[in-house]
Amino acid sequence: MGNAKRHYTELRRRFSRIAAVRMFGMKAGKLGPGRATLTLDTGPRHSHPQGVHGGVLAALADTALAMAIFTRLPARTWISTVEMKINYLAPHQRGRLRADARVLRQGKRWAVGEVEIRNSARELVAKSLLTYSIRPHEEKG
Repeated sequence: MGNAKRHYTELRRRFSRIAAVRMFGMKAGKLGPGRATLTLDTGPRHSHPQGVHGGVLAALADTALAMAIFTRLPARTWISTVEMKINYLAPHQRGRLRADARVLRQGKRWAVGEVEIRNSARELVAKSLLTYSIRPHEEKG
């Protein structure tokens, strides 16, 4: 198994252990350098009377871009979301959502990326732009 495949396998293992990921029911799809796809099968537990809660969509976008960033970082790196903007473009009642994330720019201390969330008809439900800080695991503060 190549280094990239090993790294992605480890990312998927770590992803599956995150309590919030399990709680929401997110599933990792394709991973590539600076890219990640997640899916979420939404239902009543994700919704309010008008459709899927915006916080669920924000969590999906945040998690998808974090995965995309981690594809380009060593395993013992910490990242933190420092800014997030999300536009909710269409309501979604229930069914599968797909979040496609890509890193737009990454430096030693920060990364910026975007996420598009689409329904099963490929309609754009939400679009997000996020910024993360990056630091080695050993660094404090």
